Amino acid sequence: MQESLIDRTVRTTVWQRSALGLLSALATSPAWGQSTPASNNNASAEAVVVTGTRSAVKASKSLSPIAIFTSADLKRTGQTNLKNAIVALDPSASNTPGYPGQLGFTTKTMSLRGLGANETLVLVNGKRRHTMASVFYGGAMQGQSPVDLDMIPMSAVDHIEILKDGAAAQYGSDAIAGVVNIILKSADHGGNVDLGYNQYGWSVGPLGDYGRGGALNYNQGFRIGRGGFLNLTAEFVGNQSTNYAGYVPRTQGGSPVLLYPLLPNGQPDPRENGNRYRQISGSPESERQSIAYNLEIPLNTSVKFYSYATYSHRTSFVAAWYRPSNSQQNIMSVYPDGYLPTDTTEDNDFQFTSGVRGKDFFGWQWDASVNYGRDDSSIGIKNTINNSLGPTSPHDFHLQSLTNGELTADVDLRRSVRTGLFHAPLQVAAGVEYRYQHYEVGAGEWAAWADGGYINPASSVFPQPTAALPFASGLGATSPSQAGSHARMNGAFYLDLTQKVTDTVTVGLSGRDEQYSDFGNALSGKASLRYQVTPWLALRGSASNGFHAPTLQQEYFQSTALYYTILPSTNQLVQSYTNYASVNNPGARALGATPLKPETSHNFSVGFVLTPLRRFDLSLDAYRIDVFNQIVPISVSGAGVAGAQVLQILHDAGVVPNDGRYYGYTYERNAAHVRAMGLDLQAHYLTPLGRAGSVAWTVMMNQQQHQIMRVNPLNVNLGAGVNALYRSQIGNITAIYPRNTLRLSATWMKDGWSTTVRVSRYSKTQLWSDRGAAYDQTVEPAWLVDVDLSYTFSNRIRLSAGGNNIFNHRPQTLSPLAQGAQSLLQVNPNYSYASAYGLEGGYFYGRIGYSW
Repeated sequence: MQESLIDRTVRTTVWQRSALGLLSALATSPAWGQSTPASNNNASAEAVVVTGTRSAVKASKSLSPIAIFTSADLKRTGQTNLKNAIVALDPSASNTPGYPGQLGFTTKTMSLRGLGANETLVLVNGKRRHTMASVFYGGAMQGQSPVDLDMIPMSAVDHIEILKDGAAAQYGSDAIAGVVNIILKSADHGGNVDLGYNQYGWSVGPLGDYGRGGALNYNQGFRIGRGGFLNLTAEFVGNQSTNYAGYVPRTQGGSPVLLYPLLPNGQPDPRENGNRYRQISGSPESERQSIAYNLEIPLNTSVKFYSYATYSHRTSFVAAWYRPSNSQQNIMSVYPDGYLPTDTTEDNDFQFTSGVRGKDFFGWQWDASVNYGRDDSSIGIKNTINNSLGPTSPHDFHLQSLTNGELTADVDLRRSVRTGLFHAPLQVAAGVEYRYQHYEVGAGEWAAWADGGYINPASSVFPQPTAALPFASGLGATSPSQAGSHARMNGAFYLDLTQKVTDTVTVGLSGRDEQYSDFGNALSGKASLRYQVTPWLALRGSASNGFHAPTLQQEYFQSTALYYTILPSTNQLVQSYTNYASVNNPGARALGATPLKPETSHNFSVGFVLTPLRRFDLSLDAYRIDVFNQIVPISVSGAGVAGAQVLQILHDAGVVPNDGRYYGYTYERNAAHVRAMGLDLQAHYLTPLGRAGSVAWTVMMNQQQHQIMRVNPLNVNLGAGVNALYRSQIGNITAIYPRNTLRLSATWMKDGWSTTVRVSRYSKTQLWSDRGAAYDQTVEPAWLVDVDLSYTFSNRIRLSAGGNNIFNHRPQTLSPLAQGAQSLLQVNPNYSYASAYGLEGGYFYGRIGYSW
């Protein structure tokens, strides 16, 4: 069959693959996603794209909707990281809302079309980007381990192409919601340096530091020989923490809240009347150093060597929950005023790609490359205690080490073939890919997970001598029994065909077959059609199926955290172990965990493109995405009366001892069939104003609705207190993302001046509570305004200033009922995490730059 491809007898292969159901709509092989220029002024339909198409075409001619954002667009957001810049520009992209868990403050994820972050594929220069090593614990991102976009230096980016269509048949796993292709700069001369300052305009209480920070960016292009280039980037970013946490209330839910034990006479400690701002919540204190290069060298007139890489080192410090002096997780002689633990994360993240491409291999254009990416994450905690070690416990702990590495090798071919069936040639692309993934969970230090046996003496906190909690307080740790190294391999073959049937009709078919060593085969295909009705109106549509392979992180990540539960009958404190377990963990298996299956999808899209004027384009695309066997974690607790059956199952299986303690497990499961329906609109118009310059207008809108069509039942009867999908999780799928997000922007350019005004509207969002609708959090619709103003002097010095959400709009605070149900001690304010635009309020920045 390979010989039939090489000697041009393509038709036999085409019909064989069609009979096997392997064909669907044509999109590019990753090999040709590397060097396409984009407009520096306006990401319009005239911009040339490479994502989702076999070769470079104008966006208005593509078979699927594509949004394009240039480096200038990214810079005008004022953001210092790539994820936030994309979210500020594209209404289909959103920072994942909901309480993110403490690790989630370090690295928030980006959702496309309101689907899981794992269901968006990220490419760099058309090559698959590796995912992060961590797993998020909380909110709508729970159980996700997507690509960490912030590890890609924004100064190295030439432009970004976002394909809003199912693309598993073209690119493989993860491309259910779409594809984000990040194209690196390839200039062979010139460069620039920028120095910036940024901060939020408002803060709550005396803690935190307004997120004050800055960035230093450098980029330089070099010419190599005839037609070669080397483009270098260095980026240094640092920020202090923000804080939107209110003070600890005097009462909560009708009960008094004491920070200190009562005095011997039964009166409150006088310190209760002092400072009650004890919590920090918000963006973390962080530092990041990043470098990148993009290289291409012609080896002869038809063959080029290329290579590119990124490396980032990041340290982050995130405040955990405040433990007051009288906390059951404190030893008062150690922390007489309580303590605020600080989670620490150190990441080393890199990707290295090298390859060779040529123009003529028996008539084929070809590309062969090797790509390796890796994320090493070391997680710790400071200013805390392992109570079971007593007053001599350390205060700083290493909790776990996580490593995720991915090696990919691929060979891609493409050519035009005259079949004699149509006037235009058949465009053929094919390729093979091998991928090796390695994931390692390393144990923390002994003191982080040890049980030292210390007994808390009887006191106002402990009515009788009580065994102290093992493990470092504040964040889960990994013990040696939970550590492990895991790997898998997969091989893939894809075939893409596109045919211009007539001058107005283009048909695309493509298919992909992947074989995984751990769960077997995954077959995906796509068919798409474009009909140019008139020179200014085109209709397009596609149908495809896709898949997201469960990540090794979802399959094997493990850690344990502890807390006390109060027995209502005796008022006795009981230790509760909560295990984030792999699907192979004996406890998780006893409670119904099974090997994860891939999420699969059916994607349908139909839309039109209007280009009635030379400077105007508009596209509107409707979509429906069904995701089957969506992976959602389930938490099963043996605590309390409702958990008696869970605890009995664990005891009967011999998994945990019957020692009076409670044990619970969180594990991933294929939980539900979810449907996403929506519309994506984008329009661009350039207004020339003569001597007054020009204005580039942009309108972008995403309308979406999510439904749960079916919930997969549990494999084991765990009792009435355990649901296959909890109400809060249903809300995270159906209600936490805005139904409608609108972006209106205008950029006026004249001589050295550039001014951008961006107006965004978010519709209502909700965070549902497991306690019932009365405890739900609602964030009402909001309008936000961003402004960027810059001037470039004749000597190429550029000054910029601006702000996002300049009128400091914040989400609603919690209702008294919802506030009373919170375990985090803060009020006045206590903003809702249902906000799609964050909780920090207005963000402002200034920059000075020089280009040459």
